Amino acid sequence: KKPVQLQSRRKIWILDVSYIPLIVAAVVTVFLVYLVYFQTQDILKERLRERITSIVSTAVLQIDGSKVEAIIEDEETLAKKLLPMLDNSTISFDYSAYLEQLMSDSFLEQHPILIVANQLKKIRESNQNLTYIYILAPTNNPKTSKFVTDADTVIPVDWDENGKIDDIEYPPLPGEDYDVSEIDVINESFNYPIAAYDLYTDKWGTFLSGFAPIFNSDGVAIAVLAIDVEVGDFREIIQSTLLPFSILAGVLLFMLGIQTIALVRIWGNRVEVVKELDRQKDELLSMVSHQLATPVSSAKWYLEMLLDGDIGKLTKDQTDHVKSIEKIANNLADLVSMILDVSRVQLGRMQANKSEVDTAELFSEVVDVILPKAKEKNIKFNIDMPGNMPVAMLDRRLTRMTLENLLSNAVKYTPENGTVDLKVSVTAKTIKYTVKDTGCGIPKEDQDKLFQKLYRASNVQNVKGNGFGLFVAKGAVEAQGGSIDYTSKLNKGTTFVVQLPIGQ
Repeated sequence: KKPVQLQSRRKIWILDVSYIPLIVAAVVTVFLVYLVYFQTQDILKERLRERITSIVSTAVLQIDGSKVEAIIEDEETLAKKLLPMLDNSTISFDYSAYLEQLMSDSFLEQHPILIVANQLKKIRESNQNLTYIYILAPTNNPKTSKFVTDADTVIPVDWDENGKIDDIEYPPLPGEDYDVSEIDVINESFNYPIAAYDLYTDKWGTFLSGFAPIFNSDGVAIAVLAIDVEVGDFREIIQSTLLPFSILAGVLLFMLGIQTIALVRIWGNRVEVVKELDRQKDELLSMVSHQLATPVSSAKWYLEMLLDGDIGKLTKDQTDHVKSIEKIANNLADLVSMILDVSRVQLGRMQANKSEVDTAELFSEVVDVILPKAKEKNIKFNIDMPGNMPVAMLDRRLTRMTLENLLSNAVKYTPENGTVDLKVSVTAKTIKYTVKDTGCGIPKEDQDKLFQKLYRASNVQNVKGNGFGLFVAKGAVEAQGGSIDYTSKLNKGTTFVVQLPIGQ
């Protein structure tokens, strides 16, 4: 049951990981769609600013600069004249009475402010959505301008049509301070026509402002013409563009989802097929190994009989030939045993048959096999083992195979005149041995794959090997409840550390 549970958990984990690209793609898609949406909004806003700038540039040509200059020079007189007409208060006043009083005043009737006001009214009437139009003059304070006039300074408009001009409906008086701290382009507007960057909203609607300089006869900018254009439809256009972009994002996400689900299912099916093929292959290897083991063992038995003279004495040449055949048979037996062990590890059938093992005798046997190989390459073989090696409960075959594999590899991958160290230590519960060499080491990019079946490091492809040794060694150690670990530096050597429990 345990492998099935682990396989089921692994399958769920793989499925979750498979959807990570979909999540990333979804986030990227939404981000890109909204990025395009906001870029589109910026483009539309820039086109709107260009339109507002064009309107104010054309409008300012209709304004008489000399008349504006006269208003600025006479602002105090105008303020004193207009203030009593507004009843000298901020409360509502009678509109009809005000108009009657205005028409009877000869001073205002002849003043340039009426001419400029009429010019402003004509501009407003000729441009749809142009709600406010007024003129501002500079002051020494960059956050404050002086109000000059607008289209309704002299004759205010009853916007709410209640028969009275409320305090919110009539504009400031000529020369009155006008807060421009929130107008981001006011200073630039005295040099060239420009539109504000930001929209603003009040009780009358949503507006975008435009500004253009007014010059006197000497070419000096004495004021700016300001217009506020109602752009509520702009917001509606922007919001309407969000819908197709949202639909586009939804369609893309839907398509990505369908494709990801299809790919995950296809990939999952392929994985299952590969797993099944791998299992069948391991079963075949196991079966073949079992079938080969018997005839190979029989061949070795008959060769031993020949060498022992059980069927007659052999000549020297015959003996030499039989010994050569015996070596080949032993190598074949080792290969069959290795393939069988690989199959067991792969199928999760590697089992440890523990019995009492004299560890001193076992380690000495392996060392006796490795020493001749080390001497052939003039490798210094250092052995550090305690004198009181215990009798431990181990699987003799698996323990010997692991130790011999590690020492054999150490000698194989260490160049001539190198060094191989075997150090053994024992505690009450474990036996630990370390195999250290001064060989070629393992490249960092290969280290995570070291214990994989058939894998060999990229820097030892020219050295004979089958890629089974460490895979089986790891399985043999873990089957006994132990652990195997390593450290390695390229061209400096590798150290393997094995720990095995020595009790029941």
